[in-house]
Amino acid sequence: MSTTSTSLAALAVLLMAGPATAAPQDPTTSIKRDSDPARSQAEPSYQTREERLNAKPLDWNATKGKPRRKAQTAAEKKSLADAKAEHAEGGAPDPKADEEARRLHPDDWKAPGQQR
Repeated sequence: MSTTSTSLAALAVLLMAGPATAAPQDPTTSIKRDSDPARSQAEPSYQTREERLNAKPLDWNATKGKPRRKAQTAAEKKSLADAKAEHAEGGAPDPKADEEARRLHPDDWKAPGQQR
């Protein structure tokens, strides 16, 4: 791999990870396991069928937040502007492909008059 393609791959990973790692803009409250508020909260019990039926599901829309797009740095913009499109050549076909196809799908390889 060339240095350019390696840096492009690293840049692509950074750009893709940007929105997922953005900090939420809304204020949040964290409760640590050993803190006093965490100890004072009663742990839910799900040992009986009735307790499991009465449990309310998590509202995913309330907890997911809104992703924010990360602004690109000057170095990222420059590397994207200087980047050249590259591609890799395809490999050789599987030499045993016909043999495997004949073994797995024998009816498809029969002559048109011999098919069921």
